[in-house]
Amino acid sequence: MRAAYQTQQRKILIDYLQHHKDRHFTVEELMIEMQEAVPLSSLYRLMKKLSEEGIVRKSVRPGERQYEYQIAENKTCHSHLHLQCTGCGKVMHVSDETSQKAQQLMQGVDGFELDYEKTLLYGTCTECKLLKTEKK
Repeated sequence: MRAAYQTQQRKILIDYLQHHKDRHFTVEELMIEMQEAVPLSSLYRLMKKLSEEGIVRKSVRPGERQYEYQIAENKTCHSHLHLQCTGCGKVMHVSDETSQKAQQLMQGVDGFELDYEKTLLYGTCTECKLLKTEKK
């Protein structure tokens, strides 16, 4: 009976993440946003497992010491770079072609090889740049 309950919690969590593909969440934020549909201890356990399975991407929140998670949209998410806006947290996928060009450039630096699984480039997205411009 316990396994079915965990399966239901997993389904609820994955469904929620899939409906919010463009966002990153800490475990605590997920608990609040999901209105405690999944208990905090279960969220920690599930996020660790989903991360290990490659279903979610795990990264360190910029300027902080906590992990945040985002659903991995597809299996090819491991073959390209990602950009994250420091303003809104939105994550964008870099095309495979552009990622390969960046990899080639990096290899020119003492044969350095990028790890796409762990490489997240930070900057400002178009929407946040427009908001900054409008506020001036």
